[in-house]
Amino acid sequence: MPKYCFTAEELADTLTPGETTSVSGTLSASSPQAAKKAVESSLRSRGYEPTGTITVTPK
Repeated sequence: MPKYCFTAEELADTLTPGETTSVSGTLSASSPQAAKKAVESSLRSRGYEPTGTITVTPK
């Protein structure tokens, strides 16, 4: 599977209202769309709501 780099900006912390953060990293996925969906799902499961952009690029 191809590897992708991602950057997620302006993540609202649902456990600490008013706090925002951003993250970046790499992951393997079948397509850029699948990578973005996986990042969104992972962030939500950790208590973050994406309110800004999530950028996915090939590694």
